[in-house]
Amino acid sequence: MEMSIREMRQQLTQLQGVLEKTPEIIITRHGKPLARLVPMTKPRQRPDHAKLRALQPRLRIASETLIRADRDER
Repeated sequence: MEMSIREMRQQLTQLQGVLEKTPEIIITRHGKPLARLVPMTKPRQRPDHAKLRALQPRLRIASETLIRADRDER
């Protein structure tokens, strides 16, 4: 669907209903496309840190031992 800036201003309160029916609205200025108005998408859910931590393999050597060995090499 296309509409001019003037039409958009006049129908601003009705745009919610229009966006529920059409995937996007192209806003034009002097007949040329200026912007695209699309409905918001649901934000992606972030993964649970406990589940991510469970997926990571455990180190067989303690991190303190690895750090100490690295520092001793310097």
